[in-house]
Amino acid sequence: MKIAICDDDRIVIEQLEQYIEIINDRSIEYEVFFCAEELHKYIEKHEKEFDVFILDIEMKEMSGIDFAKKLREKNTSALIVFMTSHSQYVFDVFETITFDFIEKPLTFDKIKKVLEKTKKYLGLSRNSFAFKYRKNSYNVSFSNICYLEKDGRKLCIYTMDDKKYQCNMRLKEIWSQLDSEIFGMLNKSVIVNISNVESIAGDNVILQDGKKLYISRNYRKELKKKHFDYLRGIV
Repeated sequence: MKIAICDDDRIVIEQLEQYIEIINDRSIEYEVFFCAEELHKYIEKHEKEFDVFILDIEMKEMSGIDFAKKLREKNTSALIVFMTSHSQYVFDVFETITFDFIEKPLTFDKIKKVLEKTKKYLGLSRNSFAFKYRKNSYNVSFSNICYLEKDGRKLCIYTMDDKKYQCNMRLKEIWSQLDSEIFGMLNKSVIVNISNVESIAGDNVILQDGKKLYISRNYRKELKKKHFDYLRGIV
């Protein structure tokens, strides 16, 4: 989930960064901007796409609402979340197809709630892993991914139907697409689909087809919890 945060108040930006760091979700990737014009120019120059925009309404020169109107001319799918300390703007923001609204002062619970809401929405609308290889584009559904293995820049994607795909992608880029509740790290190189885990025994994760993958001590506790939560949810 790629997020653009824009507010001309540095204290608010620092608050948001602190809350996101506490949440510690590897699927969240964010960048901060201190004015809407800066954000607009950045998107135009780098052709950057964000899934979510968290915008302050009242900013100098270009307001959050003005930026959102420009954004909607080219992007109708990104989620827009507005922040303001003045509740009279609540009705104005919905002219720009607004996803949510946060009233200041900010709190950890408010930010956590809205991030969970956006992540859930994006997860429902995007259940596949997209990548390019040799000028070809691919989309592999989460349910068909068995595990992913990195070797330097190279990423190999092993599927349930015994296919293998390859692309070049950084770990941060990989996690920006994956759902951290469905996938878990086994070691620095391997990410597994929790639904394909049969059991965890010592240093090994046994997949449903009997294949064994090595899990390091650093990731064992977290993966066991994810696996238990998954099993508890389906029984």
